[in-house]
Amino acid sequence: MMLITQSDYNRIYRVINSLLVNENANPATASMYFSTFGAFILEQHFKIKAKAKSGLAAYNLDGKYILFADQRDDGYVSGAGENFHCWVVADDWAIDFMTPTFSQSTSGLVIPPKMFQRPLSSMRPSINDLSQSGDFFYRSEPDATSRRFADWQKNPMIGDLASLAANWFRKSPRKMQASITVRHQDGKSSAVPLIGNSLVGAW
Repeated sequence: MMLITQSDYNRIYRVINSLLVNENANPATASMYFSTFGAFILEQHFKIKAKAKSGLAAYNLDGKYILFADQRDDGYVSGAGENFHCWVVADDWAIDFMTPTFSQSTSGLVIPPKMFQRPLSSMRPSINDLSQSGDFFYRSEPDATSRRFADWQKNPMIGDLASLAANWFRKSPRKMQASITVRHQDGKSSAVPLIGNSLVGAW
């Protein structure tokens, strides 16, 4: 059982990915786009209550241990600093629409593009318990998230891109446009093609 199908997950990931590539978005902040736009699409198209979260995130993907966190002076790791990650929580599911891009956004990391959609109940108790591929651990940092998103969402482009993403997306098996026209601040328009990795399964 899954909250959304792999096909719909793939479409949401590709729509957001295509818009970010077109905007030359910074991979370091890409998870903010993937989570907020993904949550917006889930609410708009699926009527699912979804929320973007951010903080510490840790994954075991194909035996590769991926940690988004800062090491503090006292030895603890924290997701409240610069090295944070964002994900979506929806109906007791954790969904990360960015995992298919991990190999592109992290140098030296080679993992296959797969869907990450897991019940929150399957989350491991700590970052030291990620023994199997697909294991994950999140620790949300609400205060840091509020500060982070408050500044970021002041940019008027964010709302425009979120609306574009939601307008472009179509639930499978409906046909999706192969490209979308984006109007820029200088009045010019350009076509953004639908691009992204083809998924090869799920974590």
